[in-house]
Amino acid sequence: MSRATLLIEIGCEEIPARMLPQAARDVVAVVVELLDRAGLSHGEAQPLWTPRRLSVLIPEVENATAARAEQVLGPPASAAFGSDGKPTKAVEGWAKKQGLDLSQVVRVVTDKGDYAGANITRASRSVGEVLAAGFEKGVASISFPKTMRWTKGEFLFVRPVHWLVALCGDELLPLTLFGVAAGRQTRGHRGLSPGPHEVTSADTYLATLQQARVMADPRRRKQALHEALEAAARNEGGALVADEELLDESCDIVEWPGALCGAFEPRFVSDVPAEVLSTCLRHHQKAFSVADSSGRLMPRFAVAINMPCDPERHIRRGHEWVVTGRLADALFFWGEDRKQTLAARAPRLEGIVFHRDLGTFAQKTRRVQRLAGQLASQRSDLLAIDRSAQLSRCDLVTGLVGEFPEIQGIVGGLLARADGEPPEVCEAIAALYLPSGPDDSLPSTVAGRVLGIADRLDTLAGGFGVGLQPTGSKDPFGLRRAGTALIRLALDDVGLDLIPWCRAALLGYDGSDGPDLRDKANDLLPALTAFLFERFETVAGRVVDGVRYDELAAVKGLAQQQFDAADLVARLAAMYRFRASADFLALAAAAKRVRNILDQARERGEAIDGASPDLAVLQAAEERELHGAIGICQQQTAQARDSKRYEDALSAIAALRPAVDRFFDKILVMDPDQEKRRARLSMLAALEAQATSVVDISQIVVEGK
Repeated sequence: MSRATLLIEIGCEEIPARMLPQAARDVVAVVVELLDRAGLSHGEAQPLWTPRRLSVLIPEVENATAARAEQVLGPPASAAFGSDGKPTKAVEGWAKKQGLDLSQVVRVVTDKGDYAGANITRASRSVGEVLAAGFEKGVASISFPKTMRWTKGEFLFVRPVHWLVALCGDELLPLTLFGVAAGRQTRGHRGLSPGPHEVTSADTYLATLQQARVMADPRRRKQALHEALEAAARNEGGALVADEELLDESCDIVEWPGALCGAFEPRFVSDVPAEVLSTCLRHHQKAFSVADSSGRLMPRFAVAINMPCDPERHIRRGHEWVVTGRLADALFFWGEDRKQTLAARAPRLEGIVFHRDLGTFAQKTRRVQRLAGQLASQRSDLLAIDRSAQLSRCDLVTGLVGEFPEIQGIVGGLLARADGEPPEVCEAIAALYLPSGPDDSLPSTVAGRVLGIADRLDTLAGGFGVGLQPTGSKDPFGLRRAGTALIRLALDDVGLDLIPWCRAALLGYDGSDGPDLRDKANDLLPALTAFLFERFETVAGRVVDGVRYDELAAVKGLAQQQFDAADLVARLAAMYRFRASADFLALAAAAKRVRNILDQARERGEAIDGASPDLAVLQAAEERELHGAIGICQQQTAQARDSKRYEDALSAIAALRPAVDRFFDKILVMDPDQEKRRARLSMLAALEAQATSVVDISQIVVEGK
């Protein structure tokens, strides 16, 4: 079979930057699944995208499947053939559906019984035939936060599709998508080289787009944009203030990256707080801040443009006009907000609804203040935590937050500082919404972390209490985000068991400030902690390199007893380092066997109390050896666990392997003698307790088992 590069490009109207990367990966997944299902081997798929296209480039794709003989089975012989041996209606229908002649149908004898069947030859299929069978359906099934309909409303996708390119090598593939047939014509940069441009082969695709002033590889485009932005800032005598998230977004709003620097009045630098100024630039104009050599912001900003340059300076003047207007608004509202202290605004929170079933922000503030106080009861900075909680939501009634809602928290911290509040209070208020994303930093102070934990706990408890649990892709109250933030905060607070604090948050809804959830608390707690473990699984994948699903399963039981996120990560890290040990893997397999034996014994009504077995009954050398090894292991693991040396504890458990192997080789656990059986089961119960004392080893998947 020959091989060639496969190209598919879906040309659309401009797709929002936030949707592009995932959309491109989803298209790749559709194509790769079709190839894999057909057994067509290929190289690593590369997703490509710009605002106007979603593309897949896959090298070394087999151009056709091999013809192969196979046996297909139909209905059981008892239903397929009558008493006279002739085919029944059932087998006739099956044969017709399979495209078979009845003369091809024979009786097939299998291990599971006799069936009607046939020996057929599957014809070779080209890569075009393979993709045509499922491409449109697969792409149409991709979900987006928002979609559009076009023509007569029959098509639904992120944006209307205007062209489709599908090539394997230089061969045009017979694909269609939303009424558009595949061709060789792509489109270039709207202003610099609109085209159409012919793609002669998949291997020339990137070069063709480059000539058409389109940089389709997002990695190259991001690097080129970053260099252009830095150069623009240098030309103004400054340095670009790093902002990776904004760089990613800016990269996905251009096809041919360029950059320029604009200016605004110096008074905005001196009169508007730096945090407000940079946030206004970032959120309202997708503009990067520029700083001088000392790190102080300059009256300059840098932006990405979809052109190599701006010779007439029309683009620059447009950006400067908008930026100046927004900064003037910020300066006005900052001045107005300074006329009243943050604390004086608290009564106005009574009129702002947090959620219709959960009360106002004033009620939420009081609940969080009480919960934060309980969390902080053993901490020295209790007063700072209490004051931070009291003032944490007061900036919701400021003009700045009303005009720029994305700087909630930041405004509160700035106003608190202007009011002369202690620095730790100001920092905690400013960090209330951290972390809001997976890569955000955490609050830098103890008061900020405690406030963040209390606030997320209150939101989650209330959300679960009034039935706002996420379902499928829907999460109207943002509980997944709150849960992820809580786990990240808990990871930074060693010894924090989330189970009692979830209960405390539920009981905090006592009817005085919001609904009364106390009667529901015990019923809601398991669902809430299970939800948080799902969030923990997501976060753990980022914290512990290469963590596996079976390793997460191995700590899940522990989380149901004591949900200390930092401790669970420490156990996962120890297991990750230790799982390459042959002894550990062998013991994992033995632990499964032990669990199965004990489960079956309990089902039969065997009394297994876990007490130390009667040594007088254990006469065989192998069972005495295992009994002694378990005793030593119990001492070693207890000491190691107490000092959080989980790798040492796992090492002690793995050392049981030789004794366990010899025991199972020579000893019959379910001995007819009741005393021997009971003693051996008790010993296995002690072994199981050790196998689950650090992590549940029986959950580990041993390759080949």
